[in-house]
Amino acid sequence: MPTTPHPTRGVTACTRCGAAIRWATWGSGPQRGRRVPLNALPSPSGGLAAHTTGTGGLVVRELDQDRPNPELLEWKAVAHWSSCTGGGTSQPAPLRARPARRRPTVQPPLFGQQRGWPAR
Repeated sequence: MPTTPHPTRGVTACTRCGAAIRWATWGSGPQRGRRVPLNALPSPSGGLAAHTTGTGGLVVRELDQDRPNPELLEWKAVAHWSSCTGGGTSQPAPLRARPARRRPTVQPPLFGQQRGWPAR
């Protein structure tokens, strides 16, 4: 019996189209440990099976011939890459540049002080 995820816990907005997504981690295969965005709501036509770990993380696997159906406590999910309407490109969003670091300012000497290093 497949379950459904919590409706709002772990849901964020896509930076390109604004749709509700959940971030998951691949649990097996060559992409193990990589993050993948999923549509927030389960889909009966999904090709991925997702489940929540005991610590609250979301793990996803691909449905294949060996295990074609979601197992207990899993639900069918769709990768958000296939349904994202923003941007029209498959490239990830560019990273925002950090602002330049401010250089330390040199204060002028106070009244009565000498400029430069103190004399020995």
